[in-house]
Amino acid sequence: MTASAALEETEPAADEPPRGRGLPWAWLGPLLVSAVAGVLVFHRLGEPHALVWDETYYAKDAWSLLQFGVEHNWNADRSGNPANGMFLAGHPESALSSGPEWAAHPPFGKWLIAAGIALFGAGPFGFRAAAALAGVLTVLVLARTARRMTGSTVLGCAAGLLLALDGSWLVSSRIAMLDVFLLLWIVAGFGCLVVDRDRTRAALAEGAGRFLGRRWRFAAGLCFGLACATKWSAVYVIVFLWVLVLLWDRNARKDAGADRPWRATAKLDVPLSLVQFWVVAGTVYVASWWGWFASGTGLQQAIFGRRVTGFQRDWAEYHPSEVWPSFLDPVRSLWHYHAMNLEFHASVTEPNPAQSWPWEWPWLGHPAVMFRSASEGCGDALCAAQITHVGTPALWWAALAALIAVAAFVRDWRAAAVIGGFLACWLPWIPAALDDRTMYSTYALPMLPFAVLAIVLLGQRLHAALPVTARAAGVVYVLVVAANLYYLHPILTAEPLPEPARQSRLWLPEWS
Repeated sequence: MTASAALEETEPAADEPPRGRGLPWAWLGPLLVSAVAGVLVFHRLGEPHALVWDETYYAKDAWSLLQFGVEHNWNADRSGNPANGMFLAGHPESALSSGPEWAAHPPFGKWLIAAGIALFGAGPFGFRAAAALAGVLTVLVLARTARRMTGSTVLGCAAGLLLALDGSWLVSSRIAMLDVFLLLWIVAGFGCLVVDRDRTRAALAEGAGRFLGRRWRFAAGLCFGLACATKWSAVYVIVFLWVLVLLWDRNARKDAGADRPWRATAKLDVPLSLVQFWVVAGTVYVASWWGWFASGTGLQQAIFGRRVTGFQRDWAEYHPSEVWPSFLDPVRSLWHYHAMNLEFHASVTEPNPAQSWPWEWPWLGHPAVMFRSASEGCGDALCAAQITHVGTPALWWAALAALIAVAAFVRDWRAAAVIGGFLACWLPWIPAALDDRTMYSTYALPMLPFAVLAIVLLGQRLHAALPVTARAAGVVYVLVVAANLYYLHPILTAEPLPEPARQSRLWLPEWS
């Protein structure tokens, strides 16, 4: 498929009913799918009563943010004890050590976890509630985005449902980690760009002025800032989407009759896009550190009733500059903090039994086992409870074929967006893997919505050629994915199983 074919501005046909007739399925359908996702996520959300995997960091950090505005040190060894036990027992204050904690990730995702704790308490349901809600909202946003991309409410709902039937989405939505928040903001930002694309083309076709407001692109910048304020890895996909929307702008101006579309794009769209993507996102990112900036000051005292200076907050005071004025000391300190974190992430090469390499992610080669315990209650045998961060094979394995088929047969802008988005979330990890950087299957989660969209786009293509057969095959396929998730559900949600039953669900040797 050539680049020009991949970016061809072919529009899908809409199936929206006339206004005022029938039920508003364009919203009702995605909301019903989101309700199904909510049932899957919130059922037994408080189980297991434990700090699963990296909840040992993020749940406690979130509680610290509520109390101090910054992450606080804990009296904990490498396994999190004794702080974990005190935290789960409802006595987090007793588990505190002295001073601030070095946090390896930005604070916004932890602030969202903190919101759940503020509403529902510091127990497992409370510190997982925000992640669960983020997972459900991602289903809703993806369903609406897929509907806009395909012009079909049915296909939009299918996209949302397939996301909700994936095991890696389910596990990520049921534990207090950052990945599902990263997923939400990437999908939301992408959705805003798709809306902006449609409205921009419509405005140019109607003879709108040369400069366009593009409020949806500003909204995308906000989402991307929140994504970066959750995990830095969002930058990879943001760079790709920025380039992609400039190509969309060029094609929109060409189709609107511009004599020199590249020149018009460079003059009218590129400067504004720098503000919409990078200035807005950067401002949001820096603002997410407000608690750190306020730490050690009277503002922290006024809000939280105590003072704890954030990690490296006063570094610049002890390392004065002959170039930069003193009022920029907080910025210099934050820059130093980021340099420390960048060096830390690059140096994490210690082997870990749960680690996996990027080339294993698409075929679910080595998912992380996040939790395992044994208990009585299975007759003469012991029960085994396990949480494995594994996607639904019927979805991921089919997505590999769908991505290839979309590249070959779907010759429009959607193919470039979906395939490029998938690769932008995947390929940047390979150089780090070649340097032996320790990484895990959880990093693959942002690839999932683009994989789902590839399946949906392929389904639309097949429907155009063989409508009756494609509809029947689509229903059967969704049922197969649902059955696959149902079978794997116990090892995704720590439901106790007899050991033989647990082993039967470990389809590949690397799953154990």
